[in-house]
Amino acid sequence: EQRRVRGGTVPEGTAAGRGAGPHRAQREPAPGRPAPGAIPADPDDNVVAVFSSAVRKGRWRAGRRIHAYAIFGSVEIDLSEALFEYQQVVIRAISVFGNVEVRVPENVSLRGAGGGVLGNFEVDHLDAEDPQAPVVHVDGWAVLGNIEGRPKRGKVVADILDRVQRKVDKSLRKHLDR
Repeated sequence: EQRRVRGGTVPEGTAAGRGAGPHRAQREPAPGRPAPGAIPADPDDNVVAVFSSAVRKGRWRAGRRIHAYAIFGSVEIDLSEALFEYQQVVIRAISVFGNVEVRVPENVSLRGAGGGVLGNFEVDHLDAEDPQAPVVHVDGWAVLGNIEGRPKRGKVVADILDRVQRKVDKSLRKHLDR
């Protein structure tokens, strides 16, 4: 008598045929599982704020995909000092009564697609001069919330603005001390 198992039939008198189950007769790894010793895929980064705030900034490695969820909260993703290991970075943002802000350096291309339902979705498109520069895509939906992506001003511009501010402060102090 033959018994049906995955991959064919097995005679009734064998170990697989005596109720050892269909998986015992199978020698290959189950479909969908990585082969032993395989390097796992790069996991997605999640930045979540529920009635709170979450910030990702400074020197960090930007993954291929970043998910930002702001529910009655605020998420800030600052890529101005991040290390880009991939040519394209996709940021998927969902904002419900919250705020998601994405900042990129001026030498990175920025693109976006999304919308708002009684909310705001705004991405300032930017094309970098270097065609090999990384590209950041911001996609998402804002429901009674806000999602915005824009370039962060460069350090040279910040230095000039700081000098002007110091001169204004100095002259103001001189004027007030009289």
